[in-house]
Amino acid sequence: MSTKGLQETFRVVVENVLNRWTALRLAVEHGMGGPLGLNTAIELIEYITSYCTENKHVDAIDLREVLEEIMDQEFETICEDDSTQEVSAVLIKHLKMLKEGKVEEVKAAIDMMVPCEMWIVSGSKIKYQQMDDSSDSEQDANDQEDMDVEPASAVDVPSEVNPSTCGSSTKFIEESIDPGWTQVRGRRRR
Repeated sequence: MSTKGLQETFRVVVENVLNRWTALRLAVEHGMGGPLGLNTAIELIEYITSYCTENKHVDAIDLREVLEEIMDQEFETICEDDSTQEVSAVLIKHLKMLKEGKVEEVKAAIDMMVPCEMWIVSGSKIKYQQMDDSSDSEQDANDQEDMDVEPASAVDVPSEVNPSTCGSSTKFIEESIDPGWTQVRGRRRR
């Protein structure tokens, strides 16, 4: 098989495997690759294809290290689930099969893969997930409005609450405060 034919066929393998890689998809959907995360994923397909077909002695360990570095540098993501190892092993297995001339077996293996959405394509609409760390979002404001608030008890006498640590002599005092207001105590300079 010619180098050009190897690259074209192996690109299809890389495209199919990376489109099924959950860690990459989550990194793009959560904006870890920045606003151009999809473009970075498209470039990743091209880079991995070139890297594997142009280097004569690439193995699964080398490819795993490349994938880990790209995920860390480009998507600020560290895959602790060993998915980089799995992805690199699958890619190298198919690359070796192609180099041995087993093109039909590789195409059959691709056809046997679980169907998935091919989302790493130019112009693809990615549903970006909003991060939960913003406390001033409109959703949080709506959640606050819908929150049920128990009315204050009729007796405003502080009640003693025992701490959860057994044997402690410390007693905590819970004060009843109007739930609609936040009590702020200022520090006085001495």
